[in-house]
Amino acid sequence: MSDEISSPSDVPAVKNRSKNRAIALIAVAAVVLAGGFTATSVAVAQAEAEETLRQCTVALESGAAAAKAATESVADAENALEAVAITALPDTGGWVSANYADRPGAQAIDAVEAVEASEGVAAQEAVDAVPARPSGAERIVAVTDAGAELSKVVIPGECTDRDEAAALAKLATTTTASAAALDETTTMLTEDFAVFQAEETARIAAEIEAARLAAEAEAARLAEEEARRLAAEEAARRQNTNSNGGSNGGSSNNNGGNRPPANSGGTKPGGGGPPGGGQVGGSGGCVVDNGLGGTQPC
Repeated sequence: MSDEISSPSDVPAVKNRSKNRAIALIAVAAVVLAGGFTATSVAVAQAEAEETLRQCTVALESGAAAAKAATESVADAENALEAVAITALPDTGGWVSANYADRPGAQAIDAVEAVEASEGVAAQEAVDAVPARPSGAERIVAVTDAGAELSKVVIPGECTDRDEAAALAKLATTTTASAAALDETTTMLTEDFAVFQAEETARIAAEIEAARLAAEAEAARLAEEEARRLAAEEAARRQNTNSNGGSNGGSSNNNGGNRPPANSGGTKPGGGGPPGGGQVGGSGGCVVDNGLGGTQPC
């Protein structure tokens, strides 16, 4: 789109009134001289010239206003198109959104009347109709095309007769309407882009929060798993310690049980003596009388 609407000057001006008036009066005088018009005819011709000048003046002023409005509308449209290409989200510290041009549209939603609850039928609230929403790409194309068409308009800066005045007035009217339509389309684009940025900010914030919660859950799972592993190792260590202690104690008792009595192989002092008639011999053995005046082992 061009930067401004084509025009011979920024604000077209009516031709110098005095010059036009002089030309008109000269033309009237020439007619009078050639045809012998009466004073009344001269007055009528002069009035006609004045009316033509008035119509041209109005048309040129309308054209100038239309050219100005169109130039501003095209500039606003170009600024909006540059803005919607930005992916950096405001006030987020560097978050980046998806491309607005990839924003999908939405289908229209028909209105639904409220339904009162009855036997076997649940109550239902009324739903307002929602118009279809164009996609981001469609909105961009709409603004681009409208701006390109408006930038082609050429507003004349001169007017010499009533036909030109009428054509210029009509062009000014259509140009002004086109500028207003472009303004509306541009506004819809910028408003939808603002909604898109808000949705993207919410989406990214939700993703970050979900990632944080997932990281916390994973950390908790790993901590719980580590606690179970340490508890299992501690239980195994205790079981191993108890097993080793019980095995050592049993071996000591068994050895004690296999040890021969301390007095094995002899009679305990103060214990039972030799059989009846026997005595302890000099060698420490048990002997008894053999009935022959001697002794014999017990």
